[in-house]
Amino acid sequence: MSCVLRAKGTDFAVDEFLTKSSLKPIAIFRRGEPILGFSGPNARKADGSGFNVVASEADFSRVQSSIEDAIIFLEQNRAELARLTQFAGVERVSLDFGIEERNVAAQAECFPPALLGSLGELGIWLEFTLYPSKEPNDPEEKPSARRS
Repeated sequence: MSCVLRAKGTDFAVDEFLTKSSLKPIAIFRRGEPILGFSGPNARKADGSGFNVVASEADFSRVQSSIEDAIIFLEQNRAELARLTQFAGVERVSLDFGIEERNVAAQAECFPPALLGSLGELGIWLEFTLYPSKEPNDPEEKPSARRS
């Protein structure tokens, strides 16, 4: 998935919000609980509560498809997203685009006014996270020798 809606707040009653929500989370976290992937007595604990929802399942290398999907997601869920951004305890809602890093001197991504306008109207932040390319940078490098 290349675009995820993230909602979080220190005092966000995430379960209360989700019981009446049409949004289908892929992850839910609660303040004070261990962060996914951490366990044991010294496990890191979540400093807030929230959830993540898929807005696009386009591949990381297909930014424009991800943007198109995200615009549709925002339109289809406008009322619920407005309720979310106004819900007690919610401190931040963001739309995070996962983008594949390209082997170029400078990488630029453009986000259209339709997306930016919708995000601004709803009070949703725009984020993007760069991920390493799936392809080796060096054509001579064998995939098995590539570091993770």
